[in-house]
Amino acid sequence: MAKALIYATSFMTKGNIPIAKYISREAKTDIFNLKDLMKLNLEAYDTIIFGTANNGGKADKLVSEFVQNNKDVLDSKKTYLYVLVSKDDEKTAEQVNAIAQELGVSDVVSIPKKAEEMNDSGFPCVVDDFISKL
Repeated sequence: MAKALIYATSFMTKGNIPIAKYISREAKTDIFNLKDLMKLNLEAYDTIIFGTANNGGKADKLVSEFVQNNKDVLDSKKTYLYVLVSKDDEKTAEQVNAIAQELGVSDVVSIPKKAEEMNDSGFPCVVDDFISKL
């Protein structure tokens, strides 16, 4: 079962790069930064994982456009989503749910920049819980 991790970064969301690389390595996925992506054959993958930051309740523009442009193919795939968040509160949870709804992905996790429980690699333990579902 082939898996692809597709994420986006901007000047403000460079923190997505180390988390994306960690998830990709641990979940054994191919990894694609939409900032550098020219073309991707989604047919080669059974599972697609999207990564974005929370931009005021919206996904990164590149992620939104990619999902919109590939909706027909994505409908037949297992899809997952992680959203990087700066706070872990009720408003942020609502924003993460809005992003998941916008992208049509029901299996979503929010990953705070810092958490009480961190793994040995320095990431919130919720990242490892997310990886175990993939």
